Amino acid sequence: MDSQEILDLSLALAKQSEVPADTTINVPAKDVRRVLIGIDVEAADLLVAKEKGYDLVIAHHPTGGSAILEFPKVLSKHGDILVRHGVPKAAADAAVREMQEEREPQVHAENYDRLPSIARMIGIGLMCIHNPCDEIGRRVMDETLRAQLPPNARVRDAIDVLSAIPEFQSAHTRIVLRMGKLENPLGAWAVHHGAGTNGGVPVARAAYDNRIDTVFYIHINAGALQRLWERYGREGSKNLVVTGHVASDSIGINALVREMRARGLRVDTYSGIVDV
Repeated sequence: MDSQEILDLSLALAKQSEVPADTTINVPAKDVRRVLIGIDVEAADLLVAKEKGYDLVIAHHPTGGSAILEFPKVLSKHGDILVRHGVPKAAADAAVREMQEEREPQVHAENYDRLPSIARMIGIGLMCIHNPCDEIGRRVMDETLRAQLPPNARVRDAIDVLSAIPEFQSAHTRIVLRMGKLENPLGAWAVHHGAGTNGGVPVARAAYDNRIDTVFYIHINAGALQRLWERYGREGSKNLVVTGHVASDSIGINALVREMRARGLRVDTYSGIVDV
């Protein structure tokens, strides 16, 4: 396989017809036999990979180039999730716009060619596959909940269902409830993964204010969480379940890893991947 065929494979697994904005091939690689894949990749990792004979390094998180500069575009997928769960399009669009306006100045200032330039200099393939893997993970979490939740489920039931997924079982982190109560009715719910990053305050607010009772994020920062507590109450009727960043990312990554291995590639995981 080559790097383009690996990218195409990830798109097929995610049921996507176009390359998302946060995914790219920085340095193409042909005749790939050995792959090193991690959640985050740094310059020293490229040197180690080259020394150990890898043909291609795949990062999950954006490595540079268009995957960084155009990253805000992928945040629009939060709007798609909101609309699918009954949130009016105007409210969903407003939440996405707020996120994009916050993120765009940051990506404009990024050193977008630092890691790709090092990969070119030492002669090793480099790419990142972000949203396709996250979309696979979102679908696994969503479909698992739909298939296994009991009638009249409570928040505790949803956490128990997700905790049985192998990546969550094997991770050092646990699924946690950051807002609400374990005994609260789960009510209407939405898994917000596969949209660049967590939806922070804007997406959660759009969900809660439009009859969604429980939001699933894979991570959230303390400042955003405090703002949600102030608006909805730390132990109120609205629930925020946080599944864990590394474990959640690993679900979709592992699906791709399994398919690459099935095609004869040697694929080694590192940098946080919970390889089950």
